[in-house]
Amino acid sequence: MALNETQKTAIANLRTEMQKLDPDAYQRIREDFYRIADNLKPLADALEMADADLGAKAGPLLDEHYIFAQMYDLLRQSNLGGVV
Repeated sequence: MALNETQKTAIANLRTEMQKLDPDAYQRIREDFYRIADNLKPLADALEMADADLGAKAGPLLDEHYIFAQMYDLLRQSNLGGVV
């Protein structure tokens, strides 16, 4: 998907701010971002499957799935992944 000018500007501004950080802080943010990005979707999927394994009663596991699925959708809207 092509970025529009507003998105390009937001990414450039974020990149500029990130470059001001000391290397340790930058690396910590980078590692934490990828740790979350790599695990959030699998967690949401696991909660959905666990609910199904228990009879798909749309119980508290599915409620948690929806929360983490929303978090994943929000994470995908972040510009941080394009910077780090």
